Formats: sequence, structure tokens, C-alpha cells
Amino acid sequence: MQQIRKFTTALVLAAMIAGAMMIGTARLEAKGKKGGDPHDAICQYLASVINYPYVTPAVKEYAMSLFKSYECDPALLQ
Repeated sequence: MQQIRKFTTALVLAAMIAGAMMIGTARLEAKGKKGGDPHDAICQYLASVINYPYVTPAVKEYAMSLFKSYECDPALLQ
């Protein structure tokens, strides 16, 4: 039981770090482009994660919550 708790904790921590890196990378890419808006870059990246056909339900749910919290345009999901 203890091993399962340690594994779950490590998995959650890894997911949080990956999410932070994803958002940080999208912001840096948007700043590197002339006239790029970091908000739009994050929204486009989240939409690509959500629309990816092989995304797991947990990752899709997390990306959708971030998509909603950033108040992204729902038209990107189509």
C-alpha cells in the first residue's frame, strides 16, 4: 500500500511539473515571435493537446480545465 502511495505522489508531481513546463514553453515561444501573444500561444497549445486523438482522459480533463481558466476561444477546439 505504501508503494502505491509513493507512486501516486510521484505521478502527480511529474504531471504538475510537465504542465508548468508546457505553459512556460508556450510563453517563451510566443515571446520569441514578433508580435506574438503569449495568451494565444497557450490557448493554441492546449487546444492541440485536447484535439490530439490519443490523449488520455486525465490529461484531456486537465487541459480542458486550463483551457477554461485561461478563457480561451472555444472555436479552437473544432
